[in-house]
Amino acid sequence: MLTQIELNHLADFMLEVVDCDADYEEDEFCVNWNGHRLYVERYLTHFRIEVGHEDDVVELPRH
Repeated sequence: MLTQIELNHLADFMLEVVDCDADYEEDEFCVNWNGHRLYVERYLTHFRIEVGHEDDVVELPRH
């Protein structure tokens, strides 16, 4: 489970790096971030992120 501070940093990372970097152009990918292995699915309105395993899911809106 991510802390609120980690979630804020993750949201910044997703919007500032992932949405702007050609290395993350696929709509489904894995990334190591801040010591966590993330499986990311990109949707038009949000990111669905599994943190470590599918029981720990975070959904972040895309602006």
